[in-house]
Amino acid sequence: MRPTTDRVRSALFNILARYGLEDSRVADLFAGTGALGIEALSRGAARSSFVEADRRQIAVIRANLQATGFAERADVHMARAEDALRRLERCDFLLMDPPYTQPFPAGLITRIGEARLLTDNGILVCGHASRTAADDRCGALAKWDDRRYGDASLAFYSHAEAAA
Repeated sequence: MRPTTDRVRSALFNILARYGLEDSRVADLFAGTGALGIEALSRGAARSSFVEADRRQIAVIRANLQATGFAERADVHMARAEDALRRLERCDFLLMDPPYTQPFPAGLITRIGEARLLTDNGILVCGHASRTAADDRCGALAKWDDRRYGDASLAFYSHAEAAA
């Protein structure tokens, strides 16, 4: 597991704050410790769904939600991200930080767009290794920004018509 660094998480939420986290619905895929979804809740998101495949990490997410007092505003799914898509509700922000050892998840991002998991003005943010290029287009979702923070980068996607 490679948690998102404090620097990258801080930069991410400074950017997302401009788009209105207050009362939003968030999904945190490849959740790890749940840090991204919990940060969204702490900044006013109404609800967050966490998706993680590792049973031990699910226990960590649940413990972190209890410790922060956000358990009532969260759904936790033990599943691979690809398998959890049908269980998720539409969201305003979909945050994903997949393993950097894997290729860029263009196929998963395409499936998220096809499933219409993002609201019309929703934003998907995908963490990736800076040495790995993020696709400009993944089906109906178009990249509109890609920020580099040392070895880590954040690619921002929205529905193509919204990103234009």
